[in-house]
Amino acid sequence: MIDKFKLAIFIVQKKTGKNELKKEDFIKILSFENRWLEPSTVEKFLEICTKINLLQRNGDTYIPSFSNKGLEIPVDFEILPEDVKNFQEKEEQDIFKIIIERIEKTKGIKKNEIVAEINKMKSKNRYFTIEVLALLYAKENGVEIKDLIPLVENSIFQKR
Repeated sequence: MIDKFKLAIFIVQKKTGKNELKKEDFIKILSFENRWLEPSTVEKFLEICTKINLLQRNGDTYIPSFSNKGLEIPVDFEILPEDVKNFQEKEEQDIFKIIIERIEKTKGIKKNEIVAEINKMKSKNRYFTIEVLALLYAKENGVEIKDLIPLVENSIFQKR
């Protein structure tokens, strides 16, 4: 999902030829030119991208905080309102629960076994949050977690 958001930002950057982008640039390209998102959804998109550090906000401009080297836009690329909505809903759910469910689905391990293993890890690594340990457990078991890292990162910094 995050890769899709990066591509959408890259498209706006590429079409405007600018590194510093305004909300209007996103609305013009994502709403009016490509007809992917309603202007109100573009605003939610910008909020999410800022929150997960894909964009840095400086006054009324947005600056991508990732390198666009190596990014290629597939011919059939589009970002849909559901992508923004699903990401927003996922973010609002309990992150630990999301990680556990992904491990369950991917590896077929029972929830109580996963939680027991993570609790063992917690007893040895008391300075890590339970979400970070769940990510580590998922990674050790070959579960794709790349899209969940920013969510855990945000939860850590919001707890402070």
